[in-house]
Order: sequence, then structure tokens, then C-alpha cells
Amino acid sequence: MSIRERLYPREQELSVLLRHCSDARYVWNLALEQRNSWRRERSRGITYNTQGHELA
Repeated sequence: MSIRERLYPREQELSVLLRHCSDARYVWNLALEQRNSWRRERSRGITYNTQGHELA
């Protein structure tokens, strides 16, 4: 048995839901950016200068 009704948020819940969705999108984009930069940096290799840059 499945539920085929769509649930619509009430006025009080709508602002909370919109805030949650915007925060989730922010975290997703941040993780994607970090993953892409990690791949680019990993292919360059580790040198003394790159380690010093990461520590600063």
C-alpha cells in the first residue's frame, strides 16, 4: 500500500523548509568545491612550498 497524497507545508513550516533547503544546497556546493579542488591539487604532487602554503 502506498501513499499517493502530496503533502503541502503550512505557513509556519514553509519558512523552515526553505531555510533547510538553502542550507543543504550551500553544504552540497561547498563539498563539491572542496572535492574538485582536492582532485586538482592531488595531481600536482607534494612539495615543500605546497606544504608550507597549507600550514599558513
